[in-house]
Amino acid sequence: MEYINQYMNLIITALVVLALLILVLIVWRAFSKRVRGRHGQRLGISEYQELDQTRRLVLVRRDGVEHLLLIGGPNDMLVESGIGSAPVQNYAPASDPSGPIPMRTAPRAPVFAERKAPPPLRTVEPPPPITPRRDPDQP
Repeated sequence: MEYINQYMNLIITALVVLALLILVLIVWRAFSKRVRGRHGQRLGISEYQELDQTRRLVLVRRDGVEHLLLIGGPNDMLVESGIGSAPVQNYAPASDPSGPIPMRTAPRAPVFAERKAPPPLRTVEPPPPITPRRDPDQP
């Protein structure tokens, strides 16, 4: 017991310093600017699905609109954009007699290689039959 009493002041001081460090860390995090924002978060991850060890599909939400991203692997890719956004009007208002407004469509993806049928297999003649050699020393 006497051994513990010798170091009691040191133990209490260490605990007080540790508590003060934790308190300073909490206050600093509360008042520091964050990347993700404080009020009305505009950016967030709705869901994600791991495809394999390197790639995953991520559904990112920004201002109420979601975007589907494929991340990882050799490059990242936007799979679908504008999920949950307001629908685009296809037609002119009723007061406009000019008729429907043509809808803008995304350009078609370029065709890099046409699928071609493989060349036909060629026929191979069977090899001639093998005849055993006769040894001249044998009768």
